[in-house]
Formats: sequence, structure tokens, C-alpha cells
Amino acid sequence: MQWWTLQQLKFKNPQTRRLAVEKLAGETCDEAVDCLVNALQDDDAEVRMAAVNGLGRRKEPRTLPSLVQGMRDPSADVREAVVAALEQVGDATCVEILVGALKDLHAGVRRRAAKTLDTLGWQPGNDIQRVQRFSALGEYLHAAALGAVALQPLLAALRDPTCSNRRDIVEALSKIGDERVLKPLTAAVKDADPQVRVAALEALGSIRDPRSVRPLNEVLEDVDPVVRAAAANALGKLSDNGSLARLTASLADKDWSVRRAAVEALGRLRDSRGVEPLVPLLKDPKHEVREATVEALGQIRHLSAVEHLVLALTDTQTSVRNASASVLRRIEPEWEQSAAARRAIPGLKSALASKEYWVRQAAADTLSKLRDVPKTEPSLNRFTDPVFYKKTATLQALVQALSDWDRDLRLAAAEALGRLSDPRGLEALSAALSDIDPFVRGAAENVLGRTKSTSTRASSTAAASS
Repeated sequence: MQWWTLQQLKFKNPQTRRLAVEKLAGETCDEAVDCLVNALQDDDAEVRMAAVNGLGRRKEPRTLPSLVQGMRDPSADVREAVVAALEQVGDATCVEILVGALKDLHAGVRRRAAKTLDTLGWQPGNDIQRVQRFSALGEYLHAAALGAVALQPLLAALRDPTCSNRRDIVEALSKIGDERVLKPLTAAVKDADPQVRVAALEALGSIRDPRSVRPLNEVLEDVDPVVRAAAANALGKLSDNGSLARLTASLADKDWSVRRAAVEALGRLRDSRGVEPLVPLLKDPKHEVREATVEALGQIRHLSAVEHLVLALTDTQTSVRNASASVLRRIEPEWEQSAAARRAIPGLKSALASKEYWVRQAAADTLSKLRDVPKTEPSLNRFTDPVFYKKTATLQALVQALSDWDRDLRLAAAEALGRLSDPRGLEALSAALSDIDPFVRGAAENVLGRTKSTSTRASSTAAASS
């Protein structure tokens, strides 16, 4: 062992002392071991960790008492290094120390101790040790399956800020079935980690304890939309009518996922007072919210929703229209004959003028189902005729084809529009008179010429008959 290395152990620079310890770790003499043991008292954690690593590599049982003392080190990194060193020593007397390390304040030390014990072939002797092992390895649901004995170890892990998966701990607590979990779960809804807050809210929703209503209401104003949505969802599971007003306020949330969660929660409450605030959400810009609103009204099953659901049959989204049809039949099997459906007629008539083809067709189809419409509104007959809409769809496709890059397709569209003889295609054909292709221009001229000639003959015939 070099004299200079021993002198470096006394230097003020911790980096120098660490390098000296690492050199001593490669020495085989007893004096080097004594120096490594003394280095366990160094002021610098990295120097102490280097000494622990050096002693562990020697695998000598005589170093065990010194290593055990290292389990009291204030640095979690040093304690974890001690656990690794004890594994290298592999002495049976290490087991008791490692079992104690399952209760260490740091998650990394606990996890390393559990893995080392598994390597050494240790088996837990009772449920407490089983819980400690499961908790140390992050298998929190397995720990919770052992019952109330898991409560304290799980709570200790939850309080550990170094634990990376505290969300899973919260979920596990909800599985224990002990009312003592209510307080820590309620506290967890204010945790700094939004994932932990969401897990706590989901847990409270599954427990369904009325005492959690107040903290859940408060979290509806959380800064994180995912947390707000989870709070609304949990309140819906609690079925507390006092939360109706707070959930109603969440219907105006700027985040659509929160609005949808509030809608679903109101549906689960099944309170008829929820119909009025839900109705405006049938016009929400997000179709997911509109569909959820239809389903919520179906859960409430109040006749006051019928008129609004009839209008929802003209929604731009197919899933919303289908859901509305199903819910209407659930609320009022003969809704077509109801006064509420007839009150929707003005809105359905307005939908006939929509720019959306499917909205117009849905409106016409709905009007055709209402018993009194053909008698009271004869002017609507052509709109309720499916042939009218098929022809309209064809016309729109041909007009669009007149702008295609393919000359042959434009030419075919112009000729087809001529055969349809529909006045609605004349404007598009007029625009085709400026087409870059002479054949397309010629086809448009021929169609427009025939149309003009037909119109002139019809005028002359009418004049002669008069």
C-alpha cells in the first residue's frame, strides 16, 4: 500500500479522498481494510459509498459489523450501497438486517433490500413481513390483498416522496376495505402530483362513502382538467343529490372532457332536475359531449327530454343520431305520436335548410314519422321523399366533379348534368363555360343551349294557349 495513497485520505478535497478509497479497495492487506472501515465515517457521502463498495467486493465476513453500521447512514444512496454489499458478503446473519431494511424511509433502499432477500432465498415468516416485501417491490395490490395489516406499510410508502408509483399505492388502499383509508385518501386529493389526485378520486368513487362528498366538490375546481373530470365522475358514483348544483356548474367547463364527465355524473344521479341544465349540451361543439348528453337523458328517463331528443335526431354526427333514436324509444315508445315531438316540428323544418346533407335528410326522415305532418304541412311532402334526397346527392356529386383535375371526368359530369335536367345544376354548368378544355366548354354550351331552347318553347306554348 503506497504511502501517498494514505496521505490522500487526509486531503480536504472529497474527490481526492474518494479516489484514494477506490485505490485502497484493490489492496489485499489488512491495513487497507482498516482504512476502508475508517472511511465509513467520512463527512462526504460519496467517499463513504466508495468505502462500502470496496468492503462489499472483498466478501469477507469480518467486515460485516462495519457494514451493518452503515445501515444507519443519513444518505439513502449509502444505505442502498450497504444492502448491495451485504448481498455480496452473502452471510446468513445479513438476513435480519435486510428484513429491517424493508422498513427503510427510502423507497430505493426498501426495493433493493427486498430483491436481495429474494436472492438469498428468504421467505417471509408472517403477514407483516409479506406486506413489507410486497410494498418494497411495488406490488401494492398484492399487499392490500392481505387486508388491514397492509394499511400502515402502505401509508408509510404513500408519505415517501421518493416513491415513484404512489398512484398505485392509492389504488391499493381503496382495496383494503377499512374505513381508516378514508382520511388518507381524502388528503391525497390535494397531493402535488395530479396522477395521485386522480387515483385518490377514483378510489373515493369506488368506496362511495358519503363523507367524501365535500372534498370531491372542492376538487371540481382543480387546475388540472383530468382531475376535475375524475372528481365529477366520482361524484356521480356517490349518488349525492346535494352535488347536483356543483356538477351543473361543471357543465360549462372549458375542457370538453370535464363537461362530458359532469354530464355522465348527472345521468347517474337520475334526478329529473338535471334535464334542464343538460339540454344545452345537446348543442355542444364536441360530439362526444353531445352523445354523452343523450345517454344521460336516457338514464334520467323524463318526458321533458323528448322534444330535445327529437331535434337531436338531426345531429351532424351519426353516433348522436343513433343514440337519440334509441333513447327516445326507451323514454317514450310511441314518441312519434306525442305532443312533445310535434313541438319539435319548427326546429325540424329549420334543419331542412341546413348545409349538411345528412342533417337535411335526418330532418326529413323524422318529419315523415310524425303522424300529423302530411296533413298539416303539405308543403313538406317533397322534403320527406327519399328520392328527392338521392337525386340531390347525385347532383352534388356531379357538380363537385366539374372541378376535378381529370378532363374526362369533368366532361362526363357536364353531360350527366344535362341528362338530369335539374335547374340546380345550371349555375355550375355556367361556370364550366370558362373551363380550360374546349370539349368540356362545348358540353356545357350544348346543355345550356338545350335548356334555353326548352324554356323558350315552353314559354311560346304557354302564350299560345292563353
